[in-house]
Amino acid sequence: MTGSTLHALALAGAFWMLACAPAPSAPGAAGASASLFAERAQEQWRLPHELAEISGLATTADGRVFTHDDERAVIYEINASEGRIVKTFALGDPVQTGDFEGIAITPDGAFNLITSRGMLYRFAEGADGANVSFETMDTGLQRTCEIEGLAYFVAEESLIIACKRMNDRAMRGNVSLYSWRADRGAQPWLTLPEADIASRAGVEDFRPSSVEIDRVSGRILLLSANDGAIAELNREGEILSARALGARHAQAEGVTVTRDGALLISDEAAGGQAMLSRYARAP
Repeated sequence: MTGSTLHALALAGAFWMLACAPAPSAPGAAGASASLFAERAQEQWRLPHELAEISGLATTADGRVFTHDDERAVIYEINASEGRIVKTFALGDPVQTGDFEGIAITPDGAFNLITSRGMLYRFAEGADGANVSFETMDTGLQRTCEIEGLAYFVAEESLIIACKRMNDRAMRGNVSLYSWRADRGAQPWLTLPEADIASRAGVEDFRPSSVEIDRVSGRILLLSANDGAIAELNREGEILSARALGARHAQAEGVTVTRDGALLISDEAAGGQAMLSRYARAP
């Protein structure tokens, strides 16, 4: 890694500090950046083995960071300054299983977890070691797409659902987001050609693995595990920034913005060890 320095620490996972980002690409080039975030990760942590199947990320109104397991409805609070687990709780007893692909937390503290088939689990935060009750709602998107990403959009008081792969052949080749509220169900929210994002990022494919809404700027952050890339869009679908993440991200599955404005990205173990990366807010 040119211009980077690696520091291992004896914490719950190894900790790295990376040097300052290189200069941005020239305007108009593939991956040209008007990003809110630094090009290089400021810090990275190897995560404990319990988080090998880490998936989505979400930040509470008071600044705490939560994640979840991909196959079991187990929720983890993680210390985003040290990359360690603070507490764990689970949905149901026995614990619910499924293909869990995204987490979002509303300003009033309600937790939402979604499966790839569009089943939404809603629940309250539990104490460490607790098994909490929950309610389920069907978003009705199972026939529309394979879901992989969930965020809460404060301005519209709705959940934003990211589709990884469209089931309708006519819609394939698009990146599509849906808005969902219990009182109106799922509605198309934003669609743009996948090729536009992939080209801008300089990657072959861009299939969303996570979505987040930056509360300060309103930008839509889309992550792609395929080829490892991140894009920043406005509400109209204009691509404000898109870039490849590089080799340090083996399988980027979750994205959130911390209360101090930094970007966090989680990577599944993918044959190695799960990672959490922190990107500082660009000056």
